Parts: sequence; structure tokens; C-alpha cells
Amino acid sequence: MKKVQVLMSTCNGERYIKEQIESILNQEGVDLTLLIRDDGSTDGTLKIIEEIINKNSNVNMYRGENLGPAKSFMDLIKNSNEADYYAFADQDDVWDNKKIISAINKMQGKEDEPTLYISALQIVDENLNEIEFRKVEGNFCLEGEMVKNFATGCTQVFNKELCNMLRKYEPTFIVMHDSWVTRLCYAVGGNVIIDDNSYIKYRQHNNNLIGYKESNIKRIKKQYKIAFKKKIRIRANIATEIKKRISTIYNKTSK
Repeated sequence: MKKVQVLMSTCNGERYIKEQIESILNQEGVDLTLLIRDDGSTDGTLKIIEEIINKNSNVNMYRGENLGPAKSFMDLIKNSNEADYYAFADQDDVWDNKKIISAINKMQGKEDEPTLYISALQIVDENLNEIEFRKVEGNFCLEGEMVKNFATGCTQVFNKELCNMLRKYEPTFIVMHDSWVTRLCYAVGGNVIIDDNSYIKYRQHNNNLIGYKESNIKRIKKQYKIAFKKKIRIRANIATEIKKRISTIYNKTSK
């Protein structure tokens, strides 16, 4: 049975956190541990998590200053334990019980290569009623990912080989953790596996940091600005970080 560590960042998630953690602990066919980093909660989130920890030896938590989701998840990677596979988890979704094993099955035979799995999304409202089913769309290469991030972190599962690379260098400039992981996987010649199936209810509600509530027109305008106008400097900074990261990986590997 493969060992999996799920990495969850929490911040004021008391409303949905218990349901999400229960769905993670109900995963089938894997030896799972859950590592939580609380990113400065001021509501009842910590109490709920502590109650769960008291009943489940495979759940652990540590607290830190508020870093925002991108840096909080990167800190989780740095502090993660040894496992065969790793997965990001948001605090307010609900996972199907075959989410992780379905990803692992897609990644079979690539254990010795950096490999990342990304799936489709079942987007739901706060009561888990379906809003939209969305497949992963994009140009599946480093160049395409530099223009538009097509990865959603809560669907990502990656293997030990890729995690070891991610641990070797902490970027000083990062927009989001999911796009960083995807770009790095492409940049080092790794495998990015796209699954048109969904094993997650991606909950949308008023407190979401990032969601799918905006219209198609707004999304198109935003991507145009990212690609051609306001955020050219951001893309240049990302490219610089990738260059530094690859240099760090191969310098350490060659020693």
C-alpha cells in the first residue's frame, strides 16, 4: 500500500473543515497521513482540528504566521514527511473516497521520474449542489503554462521524485503554489498527467480566496492582461525563478 501525505493549509475554515478532513481520512487503498499548517486562524478552526487529531494518529498540525496560501503550501512541502506521493488539499472541499488511489493508478510506472497528476473539477455550491463540471484546459507544456495556469492545486498529486526537487529550492517570488509545481515539473522534463475525470467537489462560497464565480468574458480579459499587458514582469520573474531552481537542482545532483 502506497504512503501518501496530504498537505492542507487552513485559515478561518471552521464552517467546512471537519467535513473536508473526514473525506480525506476516508480515502481507500492508501496509507495516508494528513499534515496541516494553520495560516493564522482566529475562529474555531484550531479547536476543530485539535479534536480530530485527538481521535486520529495520522493527522498532525503546526501553526505559523499568516503567509497566504502560496507560501503556506510551500512551507508544507518543506516540512512534509517521507512518502511515495503527496497531495494538496483545500479546507472547504469534499473528496471522493477514491480520489488519491485514482491519481496513483494514473501515475504507475513513473516512480523514478518527476510526475504530477491534475484532474477535472466538479464545481459545487456551498450545499454541494453541482454548478459546473470543468475539464482541465490549456496548452499542456511549459510555454502554455507560463501564459495561463491550468492547474488547480486541490486536484494535484505528485510523486516523491518531484517533491524532493521542490524541497531543494524555495522560490523568493511565487504567485501560487499550484502553478509553481506545474511549471517546475515541465521545466525539469517531468510528466504531467491530465485526468478528464473528477474526484472532488470543489466548493464555492462567499469566503473562497479563489474561485470560478467570474464570467467567461471576465476570465478571458484577465488572461489577456496576464499574457500581454500588466503582468509581463510577473512572467519574467517566474521564468527567473525557474532558471534558478533548475540550476540548484542540477548543481546539487552533480556534487
